[in-house]
Amino acid sequence: MKKPKKITTKERIKNTAIELFNLHDSLSITTNHIAKAAGISAGNLYYHYRNKEEIIREIYAEMSERIESLKSFEKMLSSPNPLNVLDESFDHYGDLFWEYRFLMRDAPVLMALDGELKRAFVINQEKRINQITGVIRYLHSEEILEHIDKEEIPLRAKLYWFVTAYWQVFASMDGEVSRESIRETKEAMFKIHIAPFLSERGRGMIDA
Repeated sequence: MKKPKKITTKERIKNTAIELFNLHDSLSITTNHIAKAAGISAGNLYYHYRNKEEIIREIYAEMSERIESLKSFEKMLSSPNPLNVLDESFDHYGDLFWEYRFLMRDAPVLMALDGELKRAFVINQEKRINQITGVIRYLHSEEILEHIDKEEIPLRAKLYWFVTAYWQVFASMDGEVSRESIRETKEAMFKIHIAPFLSERGRGMIDA
């Protein structure tokens, strides 16, 4: 029987930080809190990470890599039913957004405090918007979406990105990020931004 992979100290620090950041205001959590919860000394933590910002940047990079590994956009462009792939992708994104929910909740503040994190976010944002633009153009060219002005597609892509990226910031204003608020993101996208523009062919894909 294969032995389970041993978790390194660095991984334990990162996992503990995610748990604490999710449960509390990430700004109130210090490296001392993380070290204590991880069962190590502050000096041991600083051996692996210079500061809290470095931990958060690595967590963000991990989430981004896991999103990339889904290859959702590539699958949509090669699937006979791209809307089905889109539906499944939102569920996968929802699981990741829940796992890293502090990033969805606190992103604007964290970026304001850490220019390096902001630069990474902006690079990813530009990439995602370009990917969304490509998918909308594909769905339009395949007559899955209709009644969309081609000139508006880049603007629509930015709007779709804004809804998915910042919905949890809005949801947490008067409460906490929840699985329900994450599901709301998907509902808003499909009911308001996709369903009204589906062609007969597109509606057939939804019903399939």
